[in-house]
Amino acid sequence: MTQIHQLFQLQKLDTEIDEKKKRLGQVLQAQKEPPSLLAARKRAETAAAELQKWQTKHQDLTLEVGSVTTKTKNSENRLYSGKVTNPKELADLQQEIESLERRKAVLEDEVLEALVMVEDAETEKTAADSELETAVAHWETQSAHLKEEQNELALSLHKLMQTRKNKAAGIDAALLHEYDQLRQQRHGLAVAKLRVNMCMGCQTTVSANKVKEVDEGRKVYCGGCGRLLAAP
Repeated sequence: MTQIHQLFQLQKLDTEIDEKKKRLGQVLQAQKEPPSLLAARKRAETAAAELQKWQTKHQDLTLEVGSVTTKTKNSENRLYSGKVTNPKELADLQQEIESLERRKAVLEDEVLEALVMVEDAETEKTAADSELETAVAHWETQSAHLKEEQNELALSLHKLMQTRKNKAAGIDAALLHEYDQLRQQRHGLAVAKLRVNMCMGCQTTVSANKVKEVDEGRKVYCGGCGRLLAAP
């Protein structure tokens, strides 16, 4: 096997390595939480916070109603106890009771409104939690497949890199250096296959003399793209 043919075999190996590395990068990227899952998680968090807010609001209002009720009862007890005889103080107590009753009525309306909001928030939280559960289950299934593919790619790349190392060891150092430079300059493809009289790297027609030299295993460059040419 000529050095050029060995380079061609190395090129095929490098192309496979490049493809697997690219796919590995895609697999790793795909293992990040997708926008749909992030949105479902955000919705669930927002729903939980909203429910907590209205539950707290409802609880605070209920406690305030209780406090106002207690104050009203205490004032009524004083009013009807017979112990207060001063007309002005009696009038003040009556006004206070009326004010407390008005305040209680307002608070009771707010309690009902808060209760409605709690029920709505509970409904939204249930829906959001269900959506998140479905999204997580789908993601975990997908992630498991991706993780399996990641492991397979990593193992395959390890073997390919070892094979490449062995193949590269049999190629002249100067030629290998030139090959590496060409790969950098030609988007990873340093050696192009010659099909009949056409360079498969750039679709340029190659002269008969060059075709003959390629068939003989000599170092020939494509006049179109500058890549090394190799017979399959």
